Amino acid sequence: MSGGTDRVRILPCPDFQGRTALLLTDGNGPVSRLADRMEAVQLGLGDRLLGRARETLKEQPSEDGELHLLTDQLADALSDALLIAESRGLRLREAGPCPVHETPPALRAYGMLTLPGRNLASARTARHYVRDTCRSWRLPAGTTDDLVAITGELVANALEHAESPTVVIACALTPGTATVGVTDDGRSGGTPVASPSAGGSEAECEGGRGLLITDALATRWGTRRSGEGLTVWAEVAIEATS
Repeated sequence: MSGGTDRVRILPCPDFQGRTALLLTDGNGPVSRLADRMEAVQLGLGDRLLGRARETLKEQPSEDGELHLLTDQLADALSDALLIAESRGLRLREAGPCPVHETPPALRAYGMLTLPGRNLASARTARHYVRDTCRSWRLPAGTTDDLVAITGELVANALEHAESPTVVIACALTPGTATVGVTDDGRSGGTPVASPSAGGSEAECEGGRGLLITDALATRWGTRRSGEGLTVWAEVAIEATS
């Protein structure tokens, strides 16, 4: 910042996947990153240090040749560093928009419920929650039934295999689709697959069959890790009503 004028830097790509970032403000004044303000202070200190180094060079006696040369080199290095930093800031400010190949669908509604991860009754509670949520969104009966069945399978798998203290059920509504996700703390360490392994245990076969049901009912499904947590999600197309 200089002359009392705030500089606002616009970063072209707020997300590594190209998704739009959501920024909420009170509407007063410009928006800037804290890193920009810190960088401005650092550049100002560096500029003053460079000036002081050059003044010291003028005051050094001519017989101190080695010290004079070393200080001269340090001053030149500092000058180069300041030039690079200022050039970096200019490039960021002048960067164009980041190309986004696919616009994410608009989120129309969202719901979330946290349940005990070591209580088998959580599966039934989760099914009731998803059914009530779908009804509040006025989804068709077929779509609702599919989401409820998927929720039951995913929560049952989490209760059986994850040993997580909590299980989080999330529902999302976008144009044309509804999605349910079940998140545990990821202690099982594995990635669910939609096929029971040959010769596997009864529990593993049950888990595999549950994901086969999910695979059959969902338009698409998948897994996502965030930190130590594991989310299994499934998306269902909303049936057209006549």
